[in-house]
Amino acid sequence: MRKVWVWVLGVGLVLGTSVCAMPWSLCDYQSPETNLTDMRLSFSYRYLDNPTAEGAEVNAGRIGVDFDQISDSADMGFSLSGSVEVSMVDFTPSDALGQAAGTFRYYITDEMPIFAFGGLEGSMTTGRLQPGVQVRAGMGYGRFSDVTPLAKAFAIQDALLDLGAIGDALPDDVLMGLAEAIGRIIEYEELKDLVADIEAQIEGTALVELDARALLSIEEEILVVGDDRSCGWAVQGGFGYELLDPNEEDRDLLIVASADVACAPVSEGQFRLHASVSGPFDILEENALTARASYEHILSETSSLNLVYVLDRVDPSDPEAEPTAGHSASMALLIDLGGADITVQVSLTRDAEATGWTTDISLSAGMDLL
Repeated sequence: MRKVWVWVLGVGLVLGTSVCAMPWSLCDYQSPETNLTDMRLSFSYRYLDNPTAEGAEVNAGRIGVDFDQISDSADMGFSLSGSVEVSMVDFTPSDALGQAAGTFRYYITDEMPIFAFGGLEGSMTTGRLQPGVQVRAGMGYGRFSDVTPLAKAFAIQDALLDLGAIGDALPDDVLMGLAEAIGRIIEYEELKDLVADIEAQIEGTALVELDARALLSIEEEILVVGDDRSCGWAVQGGFGYELLDPNEEDRDLLIVASADVACAPVSEGQFRLHASVSGPFDILEENALTARASYEHILSETSSLNLVYVLDRVDPSDPEAEPTAGHSASMALLIDLGGADITVQVSLTRDAEATGWTTDISLSAGMDLL
């Protein structure tokens, strides 16, 4: 059973990478520099106190925070990721599951994305004696790229198709040309100069003349914020040392390996995966396995869907001892109806001591009446 989880990690990485491997996608665009940050907070709480009964019938909730940052340049880069889910009862934290990872990469050569890395990895879950924290160093391969300009090029194409300004989808090379122009936005003295460049490329290909409404739509898509997209992957391996052992056992020298995947399978979606395994030299018999996967999808101008899954599993050195595992899965649907805001949240959590899953479903709505 211990070996099964290592295979699950490998299969998950293959599936995550295959999601990005499409014939023509946002990941075909390569940016010279990347610096993207994303942070999300979710919260739900319910309190019900019926005076006919003693005490409150319901007094519980949850709070979740997810953070991602990717930076990459020709010589160096770093990745930061973290996730924490806390359940509360009587306004007091009762269960928690959290992960954090930070990696600094120094690229050794310009020809291939080979890098030396150093970083920290930590995790905690209710039922463990203490958090687990490791310091790591080794070698790796891979890069990340900001593909937001190509996502905006697709958005411009879709907006012009909706307006009827162009009759057919633009060729791939034209979309890439639009992306390259948007990626050089700082080189243009004014935004209107960039819009004029994009206008010339589209009109020369589609053999149309764009009107003022179409040009305004192009400008709006360029200025949209919150649509950042990234692509790339990095695998790394080496050695680590436990600063804190989650079971308060002796701190060990470790074999460590991890992988990060980011891709945008469609211009409206962003997938991210971080997975890590570590253990002593007999790693198949004793290991710590963590994984975090997230997917964000913009459904429309007024709605979005966010999915997050977190796994934290430790196989102890004692063959008679049971492994401990914490899980967290959440879904949030956010809908902006103009005068009203609706949020639907579904969260499933299971800490290391629990025999089953804790389910939290919440629906909230607000409206301006005047």
